[in-house]
Amino acid sequence: MSRRRSMLEKLGRIPGLVRARVAFRRGRVGWRVHVGGRLIVDNRGRLEVADRTFFISGIVPAELVCKPGAELIIGESVGFGYGVSIRSSASIRIGGRTLVGAMVRIRDADGFVVRPVWIGEDVWIAHGAIIEPGVTIGRGAVVAAGSVVTCNVPDGMMAAGNPTRVIPIRAAPQSRRTATAAGLP
Repeated sequence: MSRRRSMLEKLGRIPGLVRARVAFRRGRVGWRVHVGGRLIVDNRGRLEVADRTFFISGIVPAELVCKPGAELIIGESVGFGYGVSIRSSASIRIGGRTLVGAMVRIRDADGFVVRPVWIGEDVWIAHGAIIEPGVTIGRGAVVAAGSVVTCNVPDGMMAAGNPTRVIPIRAAPQSRRTATAAGLP
């Protein structure tokens, strides 16, 4: 029974893998890229999607736009929620193992300036965040839900609010009971 179930699960992934090949036919696509729902891709530049990247389905389709002469590079094992909008006029790079929540907007041009956007590895961008042109987000950083990021976020920091404030990510304080059980004073 488990062998049959395993086979059915593998067969269930095939449509998403095929959708990825069709969506990224004009770009460079890695191994096991999965598109779970509707994805709009307008590639007139250089679009690269690395291995094991996935797009989750939802009510609003995701959108990737790469204008002529621009580049959009997505690292390996990056996950995107539904309704994500990424528009590259010059350069947007997203590092590996980054998670991008639903309804996130990333752009490198706003009508006045065009500056590259760099997002490091192991970053988490929560629901509804907006990443503006010229922003660099460091490795292991977190962008809170609904934040409008207009300044750089250093490694291991958190960006929250509108306008964004950068605050350090701290470990949650331990309760007295947990600390005592762990043998701490």
